[in-house]
Amino acid sequence: MAKILGVGNAVLDLILTVPCYPKEDEELRIINKNYRSGGNVNNFLYVLSQLGHKSSIVTTIANDSSAKQIMAELDTRNINTSNVQRFIQGQTPTSYIMLSEETGSRTITHFRDLPELSFEHFAKIAVEEYDWIHFEARNTKNLQGMINIAKTFLTAQPISLEVEKNRAEIEEIIPLASLVIFSHHYAKQTGYKNAVELLKKMRSIAPQSKLVCTWGVQGAWYCEANEEIKHQPTEKTPNTIDTLGAGDTFNAGLINALIQKKTLAEAIASASKLAALKCQKTGLDNLLTKVIEKQPLANTEQLTNSKATIVPCSDLSHSVILIKYDTEIKAYLNNCPHQDVPLNEAYKIDVNPFEKTLKCSVHDAFFKIDDGNCIEGPCINEELKTVAIDIDDDGNIFLA
Repeated sequence: MAKILGVGNAVLDLILTVPCYPKEDEELRIINKNYRSGGNVNNFLYVLSQLGHKSSIVTTIANDSSAKQIMAELDTRNINTSNVQRFIQGQTPTSYIMLSEETGSRTITHFRDLPELSFEHFAKIAVEEYDWIHFEARNTKNLQGMINIAKTFLTAQPISLEVEKNRAEIEEIIPLASLVIFSHHYAKQTGYKNAVELLKKMRSIAPQSKLVCTWGVQGAWYCEANEEIKHQPTEKTPNTIDTLGAGDTFNAGLINALIQKKTLAEAIASASKLAALKCQKTGLDNLLTKVIEKQPLANTEQLTNSKATIVPCSDLSHSVILIKYDTEIKAYLNNCPHQDVPLNEAYKIDVNPFEKTLKCSVHDAFFKIDDGNCIEGPCINEELKTVAIDIDDDGNIFLA
């Protein structure tokens, strides 16, 4: 377990979950809305806290209700706030995030009306008490002085720097860190076509630093001091749910592994796995809890137009009826609306492939396969309840 000091931004995230990204001038209904404490260094420290480290944040906070919410959540996240700088004037930084349910990706707009961290405030912190210092590459007016004063008090403790955006005088600051993590946003802003181009240039600027550049789904490129550039592919995930905070999770996983004396290659691999795990979860809570992969109900190869297949489903109150209808797969809750009994309660479900009907074995109610509507029997005009399903490229059928 290490004591880690993170210097950067804490914001309030307003997360709007939508079925897909809206087109210009389109009206779209929001599926879910929630507020969450966010910001790169905040999320980074929260992951490290879950990994067993003692996290402490250095950031600025306003004097409004949003600030109180952030501070309360930092406390819940076990992040020490004794080094926070408070301002009476200004508003808490807020990010407005649109999260696409279709892709799991996110689009962020950001509002800030608050002073940046002052050099004088940082200079009062006993940085020598920490095992690792991490900076967001923002506030460059004060950042160079903060890193330099930290280095005068540190012995062998590493300093890492996250470079997400192109800012004034940033190339003068990069060599001061022992580990520099670049985003593909920074690379593109500064005119580099790929991570290799960027790292070749940065190796000439900071020859003694470990260098990493993440590039979304393409993975990460990295190099030790004065060594060749290598590549780590992205870990494959069976189901991407939420990418918000994946980069912060990667950074935390990287530093966690380096604290454990792993090589840079081993640390990159470990960080990639942790980021992939995060993408399969909503938010950052309980990040280390194992994701249970969804089990398919069946495969399309098992189904025909002339037989109803009954499959158990622990997530529903009844089993599920699966059957082919032309080229489609139909799925219904195995529950007759007449007396709330399974259609196969007495014996198997009879299927008439010519009339395209299912027959309940208890009271001879006939249901159309295409829409579940009862066309004959004691519950005429009532319907079987449709079960929403997804089918993957291999024909596996899952609950939607």
